Amino acid sequence: MANDVDKDPELDKLLERKAREMIKNVNNTGGVVELNRSNFDEFIKTHEVAVVDFWATWCAPCFMLEPIIKRLAAEMPNVGFGRLNTEEEPEIAAKYYVMSLPTVIIFKNGEPIDQVIGVVPKKILQDRIKAYLND
Repeated sequence: MANDVDKDPELDKLLERKAREMIKNVNNTGGVVELNRSNFDEFIKTHEVAVVDFWATWCAPCFMLEPIIKRLAAEMPNVGFGRLNTEEEPEIAAKYYVMSLPTVIIFKNGEPIDQVIGVVPKKILQDRIKAYLND
């Protein structure tokens, strides 16, 4: 019948795999989501304040910033924290004019509102993020 809606087992499998992948990403990175073209836009739009760390595998300072981002993610559960590998997603990095690494961009309601270039102390990054939580 035309009114009968059959469940699509392939779609169910894809949705289940994607849900497992999203949970794995959050669990494996201490609350920091690994971002890519398939989840970037949704991530910055679904968090009132989202912090994205743009990095690359060849960038030593990026690895110095990583534990700071993870600590902030653990301490600020009301903020979305994500990391984007610019080697894998150069189009997204170019869209936000990321020219130096590491670059941290703070988004509010899906729009970039601040950025920090280079490795900075946790307190400085934390204060910058907090400034957008209370306005």
